[in-house]
Amino acid sequence: MKTKKIEDLDYYDSLPYNIALEPWDDGDGAYWVARVVELPYCAIHGDTPKEALEEIKTVKREWLETSIELGNQIPGPVSREYSGQISLRLSPTLHKLLSERASIEDISLNQYMNTLLAQSVGFQVRDKASGKTEKYKDR
Repeated sequence: MKTKKIEDLDYYDSLPYNIALEPWDDGDGAYWVARVVELPYCAIHGDTPKEALEEIKTVKREWLETSIELGNQIPGPVSREYSGQISLRLSPTLHKLLSERASIEDISLNQYMNTLLAQSVGFQVRDKASGKTEKYKDR
C-alpha cells in the first residue's frame, strides 16, 4: 500500500500544474507569492521570484502527499490554450485617451495597449544575445 502512495505522489508531482507568480506588498515590504493554480491553498511566498518558485515545488509535493494520505480528491492540471486575441469594450473617453497616447508614441493603439498591459503584470523578456532580463517594451 505504501508503494502505491509513493507511486501516486510521484505521478501527481510530475503533472504540469500551472504556477502563478505574483508580486505582493502588504505595507511591510514587497515579496513574491507563488501558487499552484489548480490546488486550493497551495501557495508560498519568497523574497525573490526565484525563491518563491523554488519553494513552491516543495509545498506542492507536501500538499499532494497530505491529500493522498487523507484520501482527498486531487484536481488535475488545467490545459489552457490562448489565441492572443481578446475583445475589450472601453468607454469612448478612455479609447480617445489611449489613441492619443499611442499617436504621441508613434505606435499603433494595439502596440500601445499591449505594452501597457505587459508592464502592468510585470512581464519581462530575456535578451537572447546577452541573457539579461528587462521589463517588456514594444517600442
